[in-house]
Amino acid sequence: MKNVFFILLLGLLPLAVSATMELDTIKALSESALAADPAVEELRLALYDLRSAEKNNRTREELEACLHIGRIYDREAYFSKAVKYFKQAGLLAQKLNDEPAFRSSQWLTANALFDDGKFSNAHEALLQLLEAHENAGHYEDQVRTLEKLAQTCLAISNFPKAIDYYLKIKALAERNSDPTTTATALNNLGFAANRQQDFQAAVDYFTQAEAIYTANPNLKTNYVYTNLGIAWNNLGESNLSLQNLKRADNGLDDKSYVQHLIASIYLKNKDIYNALKYNELAIGSAKKSKNAQVECDAFEAASQIYQQLFESEKALDFYKKHLSLKDSLLREERLRQQNREALHSLLERTENETIQGISDEELRQLALAKLQSENERFKLEADNQRLDADRKEKEIALLRREDEVKEANLRSTKLEAERNRSALKLATQNLLAEKQGREIASLAQQNKLDSLEAAQQRAEQQQEISLLESQKQLDSMKIQQQESFRKTAMGIGLLGALLMALIAGSWLYGRRLNRRLAAQNQQIEAQKTEIDAERTRAEGLLLNILPGEVAAELKQKGSATPQHYDSVSVLFTDFQGFTKISATMHPTEVVRELNEFFLEFDEICQRHNLEKIKTIGDSYMCAGGLPAENSTHPKDAVTAAREMLRVVEQHNTKLASMGKIPWRIRIGIHTGEVVAGVVGSKKFAYDIWGDTVNTASRMESNCPAGEINISEATYKLVNQSVNCEFRGEVEVKNKGKMGMYLVK
Repeated sequence: MKNVFFILLLGLLPLAVSATMELDTIKALSESALAADPAVEELRLALYDLRSAEKNNRTREELEACLHIGRIYDREAYFSKAVKYFKQAGLLAQKLNDEPAFRSSQWLTANALFDDGKFSNAHEALLQLLEAHENAGHYEDQVRTLEKLAQTCLAISNFPKAIDYYLKIKALAERNSDPTTTATALNNLGFAANRQQDFQAAVDYFTQAEAIYTANPNLKTNYVYTNLGIAWNNLGESNLSLQNLKRADNGLDDKSYVQHLIASIYLKNKDIYNALKYNELAIGSAKKSKNAQVECDAFEAASQIYQQLFESEKALDFYKKHLSLKDSLLREERLRQQNREALHSLLERTENETIQGISDEELRQLALAKLQSENERFKLEADNQRLDADRKEKEIALLRREDEVKEANLRSTKLEAERNRSALKLATQNLLAEKQGREIASLAQQNKLDSLEAAQQRAEQQQEISLLESQKQLDSMKIQQQESFRKTAMGIGLLGALLMALIAGSWLYGRRLNRRLAAQNQQIEAQKTEIDAERTRAEGLLLNILPGEVAAELKQKGSATPQHYDSVSVLFTDFQGFTKISATMHPTEVVRELNEFFLEFDEICQRHNLEKIKTIGDSYMCAGGLPAENSTHPKDAVTAAREMLRVVEQHNTKLASMGKIPWRIRIGIHTGEVVAGVVGSKKFAYDIWGDTVNTASRMESNCPAGEINISEATYKLVNQSVNCEFRGEVEVKNKGKMGMYLVK
């Protein structure tokens, strides 16, 4: 911390503020101007960088993106958001084992906590950082951290502790022969002593600082003379006070503040002439330097001076100027605050929209991948159908060939039968001809017997010869018939063998084709089984991370429509001093301990019908009353919070027996309306948004360790069944005072 100005007693000498913005400039800031703020586009690009680094597992780029986003929020005074990203950067630095990056993120976190008014948390973070700098022997970092620690103590009016830190800085500076830092430490010691109302000690410290400034021409002494003037005035030494203030006035660019201090001291001592002289000088200097606050205070002093001179019109005129400028300053401050809150809201909306946009893009990519998978499945089914059609066509062709073979056999059988009938007919005709020949021969023989009785013997012989020839012819005809039948049978046998060979070949070909088709069918069935198993596994994973109703809608439509819920109870938990605990443990052990707690919390949520939303570092978030609405969610949330608190207390009992640091949990609950839906594409996340979520987080951050803090809205729903203690109204950032209750 550099040289510090002091606030005088009596309420007449306020500390100067930086030059204010012109009123017209502040009024010109509109919603459209805020939307064009470079910080909005810078934040959007940084969020895209962060998401890209997360998707591609580039931890170093993820660390740089978190630091970038944190600095954007810190620059725009949105300190709670800055703390979130600085802490995330610290975890990534630990993952990378990058000690300088971890110390840098720790320093940024502490400063953001300080600027956010969370001085105790900032003090705790700075103590851990100081220990790291002391171990590393970094002189300048030690001085810087000690100065910030002293500021946190001054902010909570712990003046002895602040003085102790400044004394440590002084000792470090003296060991390192650093007169500038020594003088600054003495000046700050005087400031702390003055705040403690130990004015003599303040004068002593400022005097020591003056000696160092005087011995070093390069150092400006104006600040220490100003501080000495204020300290001597607080001791009642007006002359010494005026001497030092006039010495300070000679070397300042903006003299309005010191001139106003001198005028106030003269006015206090009833030296109206000098009071008027220096007050007019202060008004002129304030207008020249555009120091509106000093000008406003000088107008009020002028009103008092002219009132003592009994010039009522001038006194009234200056008092009106004082009131007008004071109102203008208040309006400017309100406008600045409104514009700051509007910018914060715009930045948060930009972050949510960017994250939602990234999630929508990833969902589209998932839908495209799913469509491609469906196309592959349809293609596979078409191939299967084509194979079935080919197989059936080949079966039909085989049946047709079998029918043709049967028809050929039938035609061959008919042809053989026809041939047999022709052969039989020929044999019958031959036999008939033979019979007729025998009859003719018999008649001829009978005629010869009648006419030639003498030639009977010869005729008988001739008849015998004829009979022998007939028998021989008959035998020859039989042999020819048998030969013809044998040749016909051999032709039929060869044709049958050829047909049998053709049938056997067709049967073997069909058998091989059936085996090939059976193998292809088995392969297709195996692929189908594998696809079904993968689909079942994917559905199981989806149900593990999303509610059943949302998962069913996502599978059916490819996306889940955000739903509005009128009444939901949101529960937040956080471990106080987690950074300090994790610094004493190995990261693996820290993760194991957190995992044990969160597994217990998951079971508690399941028992009491609460939906786990997410974990953020050491924080756990769940909600009741969604996705299926019910009326018991406020009581369910309080009952679950009690069981979570009991789990942590039992764990702390074990830690105490081992001499380890206990885990101190804070739990906050608020009930109200939210919007719920799915974000992410490859890593689905069911999340909720709305002011109810922010208020529940405020209930947790304002909760004492080891307690359950609920809002007034939740209390009204559970007060008939839950014993609570009213804490009063507690100041909540961006919300004003809110009624809070501790569950007993």
